[in-house]
Amino acid sequence: MKINLKPFLFWIVPVWISFLFELLFADFRWYNFQNLVEHFVYLSCIWLALSMIKIQKAKAILNSLAFIFFIYGLWFETSFFYLFSTYFSASSIFIFFETNTAEISEFLNLYIDVKLLIFSGLLLVILISYFIKIKKPALVLSKNFPFSLKIGLIIIFVVGLKWSGYIVANFPFQVLKGTLSYVYETYKFSDLNLDQRLGHFENVTFGGNSESHTFVLLIGESTTRRQLGIYGYERETTPLLSKMKEELLIYNDVISSESHTIESLEDALIFKDFQNKTESSVIQLMNQAGFKTYWLSNQMPIGMYETFLTKVSKASDHYIYTNTTRWGSVTPFDEVLLPYLDKALEDEASKKFIVINFLATHSNYNLRYPDQFKKFQDNPKTPFPSKENFELINHYNNSIVYLDFLIHSIIEKVKAKDDRSYVLYFSDHGEEVFFEREFVGHVSSDIPTKSMFEIPFFLWTSPEFDSVYNFEFKPDRPYSLSSFIHSLSDLSQIDFSKHETQKSIFSEDFKPKKRIISNGIDFDLYFERLKDSMN
Repeated sequence: MKINLKPFLFWIVPVWISFLFELLFADFRWYNFQNLVEHFVYLSCIWLALSMIKIQKAKAILNSLAFIFFIYGLWFETSFFYLFSTYFSASSIFIFFETNTAEISEFLNLYIDVKLLIFSGLLLVILISYFIKIKKPALVLSKNFPFSLKIGLIIIFVVGLKWSGYIVANFPFQVLKGTLSYVYETYKFSDLNLDQRLGHFENVTFGGNSESHTFVLLIGESTTRRQLGIYGYERETTPLLSKMKEELLIYNDVISSESHTIESLEDALIFKDFQNKTESSVIQLMNQAGFKTYWLSNQMPIGMYETFLTKVSKASDHYIYTNTTRWGSVTPFDEVLLPYLDKALEDEASKKFIVINFLATHSNYNLRYPDQFKKFQDNPKTPFPSKENFELINHYNNSIVYLDFLIHSIIEKVKAKDDRSYVLYFSDHGEEVFFEREFVGHVSSDIPTKSMFEIPFFLWTSPEFDSVYNFEFKPDRPYSLSSFIHSLSDLSQIDFSKHETQKSIFSEDFKPKKRIISNGIDFDLYFERLKDSMN
């Protein structure tokens, strides 16, 4: 076996540069040592694989491609860990596939800083220098080195990474795992006919009378409960809703089951009948109950594949997407949905179900609200004070002020109809904005925070609705969106064969259950233990 020193150093030095960058500038911990070990084992697999190629020209080309991919993987893993204080995971692939170019531009504006640019530039210099100066492979094995032994060593290295758990740090593994999972989820939904008008619910009945009903479901984005004024936040981020607080039923302990949109809303909006191996959506339930359905969204309808929500929305009688930004950097404000709501409310159908899917407080926060809602510009309270953090918190809080205006406007529009009506609001998941960690976002694969899961969940009902329908209001019930379809059915006076009232937050039969979040974590137990460990 022979090591060519210069090529060897070109492969090894970037590993140590990435490690030192994480040590100096990221939230360094034991994972980083695991990642370092994984890099060297992964390198050994690459060198062994390259040594098995006999054709010199092919070996040179594959060696160059392998170096490019290796450097890119190092850069991506380290950058991801630096930005989010967690390892790159398969779940992150879901976010990538559902992200459009405008969101990428917003992401870069929010997260990229000088340290990351210097690190990126350093790896780029190494990459360019490699192609200028290096002509030999890093490792040359003897011709007598058995081919079967090379294969055996690669298998041992891979099994060792898997057995030790260190493979979780491997970039190609997570890319492959995430891509396959995404494709599987995409095609799974394509086979389930979620875009068809009728689902698989059995014996669906509407218990209401023949009078006019208008039910509105508002789905927010990345809004954490604790930063809303109506939930006691020290800043009045919800001035309009606070004025009508006596008209609202505000639930204090509701969480999302996941910290990412796709997984969270899949749990909330889909009824999974495991016995019959079918899945149906809330839109299909309302269709089967005789409602005219609308889906009004300011989210992008198309990612790399057709998104899960787009498929669900297509089951509605009318669906509108107002955000078709592709190459630009600015997405429209959520108020573009209001004229479409007006049109839906004017519809003469006696029973209407309207879903409004906001862009809401999705990052980049400063692009989510018009200038007139720039209410907060002073220094907010945070355990992590800095000029940059203050600015981000202010933008986030201002985007909530704008959301407050939108929700209040929608309630007023529905109220003016004098129907038997309700407006129910929740966010798909929460957001960490320098409250529990010096971090902004909702990546929870490694270190979740409560803010990533704690969501606002509140309800307005019209006097006409209250005069006919009764339900139990217990504001402190511990509840997860994973059971949402049972609550929506209960609230909407709809029944079906497998409706379970004990899973409805509005029912007197409600029974609390374990609230499981990302990676099988028991939400209440995890954060209780975390609290105890800090005391």
